[in-house]
Amino acid sequence: MAANKEPIYIGNILGKITELSDTTETDIFLGDASESTRVDALVVTTDDTSAKDLVILFHDGTVSKKATTVSIPLTSGMTNAIAPVNLLGHAQMAAHVCLDSAGNKYLNLPPGWKLRAVEAAAPTSGKKMWVFARGGKY
Repeated sequence: MAANKEPIYIGNILGKITELSDTTETDIFLGDASESTRVDALVVTTDDTSAKDLVILFHDGTVSKKATTVSIPLTSGMTNAIAPVNLLGHAQMAAHVCLDSAGNKYLNLPPGWKLRAVEAAAPTSGKKMWVFARGGKY
């Protein structure tokens, strides 16, 4: 029998919507403590009226390491004129992203790892970013 090349998720799908409103490093996806995790969606929206840089970090359970910085256009995902930012499809994340046999982009996280994010500069007063992350154990 041929090997299954697609992930088989066990248990529940993991998901999280994280609100960012300052320059504090924040968890945006918590991988499983004992099993590898696949992240299938990583999308950012903002109501900020200025473009902002978002820093994405890998955290191995002890320390965070910068993966990349992505520019988030003003009001991304808040109007029909500017789409939310798909981080897995973004050129700045390309070095970290895997591609399955069906063409789907994803990230693999080792056991105990998580993704974090931080705004590179303070947001406009009263404005926020939201990061949607979804994946699962396999």
